Amino acid sequence: MFFRKSGVLLSVVSILSAAVSCGPSAYLLDIETRQPSASGINLIGKTVSVVYADKGESEDSLFSAAMSSAFASVLEDDYFGGDSLVTVYCLDRQDTVDFGNKAEMVDLLVDTGSDVLFLFDSPEFGTGEIRKTGPDAAGGYVASGSFPFVVDLYVYDSMDPRDTVMHFSGSTIAEVSAEVTGSESHEGLEYILKNSLEGTARNVGTASGSKFAPAWKAEQILFFVYDSSLWYDSYFYVNDYQWQKAMDIWMSMLDTENLEKKACLEYNLSAACYLQGEFDLAEEWLDLSEKHFKLPYTDTLRKKIRSGVSGK
Repeated sequence: MFFRKSGVLLSVVSILSAAVSCGPSAYLLDIETRQPSASGINLIGKTVSVVYADKGESEDSLFSAAMSSAFASVLEDDYFGGDSLVTVYCLDRQDTVDFGNKAEMVDLLVDTGSDVLFLFDSPEFGTGEIRKTGPDAAGGYVASGSFPFVVDLYVYDSMDPRDTVMHFSGSTIAEVSAEVTGSESHEGLEYILKNSLEGTARNVGTASGSKFAPAWKAEQILFFVYDSSLWYDSYFYVNDYQWQKAMDIWMSMLDTENLEKKACLEYNLSAACYLQGEFDLAEEWLDLSEKHFKLPYTDTLRKKIRSGVSGK
């Protein structure tokens, strides 16, 4: 979805003008349109896969799997309406592989069959600080640990004109605790604690995914309407964001010999295409509209369309 209703912006329409009874009226649709994320990566209309590299160490594998799953869930919520459309893959980590190399990422992209590939390298854990307390009244012990770690994320978007691998890196300290018997060695405690990091991993995945969430911009889009039942029907479809039904009505009326009315229809088709992210088609319709009749607000819509193209 390229747009959303939010707060009071529930398809509120205000009549701006009604020049004469046989002329068009103009109304504004208050809407929020989706923009590229703060990272600069735009996932609108693209297929996405997430891959995590696995070195074969159980604690790292569990961490990476939980992190990648949470990351994919954020993208699905933000771009695919919560549908499970982001596939997560596990990749055996080879020491000689450089994920910053475009050729490596392109090969993986081809294997996944997606447009955009997110790849989490195996997390690098530093030396942890482990503590053990107990026994308590029931004779139990609790181990706690602080583990610094670094996560590297590589992104390749085959549809991005920059045609490069983007690299993001983050570090933090994971705090974790677990009940133990009290007889474990230091290595045993470390193993238990690192296998209890699933919650931390999910938090890291969620926080990472949010950096690629789309930004939302409130804006007003103008449409034209004439005093007839078909135009009113299209008005109600616009208010319900049913663009194809509204466009079908406008298309059915394009054979009119009234050039002002034809220009209004073509303008409306341009505005609907813009709101669906079809910027090239939107400009084509606007060119036709301007050719048939010079309407007010044409220049404003053209600026919006070109802004959308530059933000791809």
